[in-house]
Amino acid sequence: MSFQYRFDILLRLRERERDEAGAAVGQANAAIAKIDQQMQEVEQTRVGLKQAMSGESLTGNVSVDRMLQGGRYDLQLQGDLQSLADTRGKLVQELQRRQEVLKTAQIEVKRWEKLKEIDQQRYREQQNHREQLELDEAASRNFQRAAATGHDTETLDDGRD
Repeated sequence: MSFQYRFDILLRLRERERDEAGAAVGQANAAIAKIDQQMQEVEQTRVGLKQAMSGESLTGNVSVDRMLQGGRYDLQLQGDLQSLADTRGKLVQELQRRQEVLKTAQIEVKRWEKLKEIDQQRYREQQNHREQLELDEAASRNFQRAAATGHDTETLDDGRD
């Protein structure tokens, strides 16, 4: 008879919950990375716009309409950056929440695994005890059989004196 963990279903459930929590953390990290990339792109667009606007003013080709349009576009980009930063902040909070869920799930899995180890050790000890009892019983029967047939059970005569 092999060892059968009585709470194996619960351990598998906790492992699945841990794995799902890990996947959720990964999704949150991916979303944050995507927002970071979008923020970099918007920032690069702003830098390009500022360079283009300053280049025009250096050459003397200053168009008021283009400057106003560039200023409005820069304000729009700033708004986009602020919106992305707000979204990123919310995602970071969600990531922290998911990391806590993952941490709790990992603790639960470790707890159930420790219980499994304890049960396995207990099972091994019981098996060893049963085997020892069987060996003791067999030795006792052999001793009784030898005593009944009249053989010396205390010492073995090997011919040495």
